[in-house]
Amino acid sequence: MPKFIASLHLDSIFSSAHQSGLSSQTVLASMAFPLSIVSGLLLLDGALSASVASAGIGILGLVAAQAIKTRGQ
Repeated sequence: MPKFIASLHLDSIFSSAHQSGLSSQTVLASMAFPLSIVSGLLLLDGALSASVASAGIGILGLVAAQAIKTRGQ
């Protein structure tokens, strides 16, 4: 049977993450903005080159970016 290490002091690791000063809304917005730009470019590329796959990925990316932005608010 495996033995687990009980004294890892994980509490200090997780408490430092809460003290970083960034809110979850800021982090999610900083993730959603680049995703929406890349998705928009993929959608534009798919429209100009008549690529259904590129346009589909662009649409899915825009939906995901909007979901991330909504989740943060």
